[in-house]
Amino acid sequence: MTRTLLFFLAAIAFPASTADRAPRLSLCDLIARRSEYNGRMVAVRGRVAAGGHGPYLVAPGACSYELVTRGVVWPNIINVVFPDNRSPDVSAHAPFTLDRGALQALDDYFRNAHYQDGLDVAVATYVGYFVTYPDLDKRVSPGVPGALRLGFGPAGMGAPAQLVIKSIKDVPANRGNAPR
Repeated sequence: MTRTLLFFLAAIAFPASTADRAPRLSLCDLIARRSEYNGRMVAVRGRVAAGGHGPYLVAPGACSYELVTRGVVWPNIINVVFPDNRSPDVSAHAPFTLDRGALQALDDYFRNAHYQDGLDVAVATYVGYFVTYPDLDKRVSPGVPGALRLGFGPAGMGAPAQLVIKSIKDVPANRGNAPR
């Protein structure tokens, strides 16, 4: 498992009372109701996937809702970032700090479970500050071959939303269940 993914997965120390107050939604429901939850703390469960620029959450199964703007289909994924109030990108700002004290505990969990990136699957509940662009329809170029969705994450990924994480909980590693 890459060190970056472990680092993101390891942010588990979040007071239970705050995490319990965040509405818990499936990734599919959160994307479908993205405007309602924009700028709010949420808990969302998804399959953790490693990208070239860090992890993101993927719907663990097919969603009945398909986000389409101006004929362009968005993937059922949510980009994941650490809070960074010094970043020029305000979508990474959050009204909390990440508790890094739990990093070693989760790192130990994956090491002891002999987690194998690319073979095993990690499904996690992320708690954090949810952000989306209210103007997603203006962030696509329908009919332009090769045009990117200008969402969150690296170019080409085009996530319709982002979660600035405060914590992660409920992270079992499922042995040998990675999608092929």
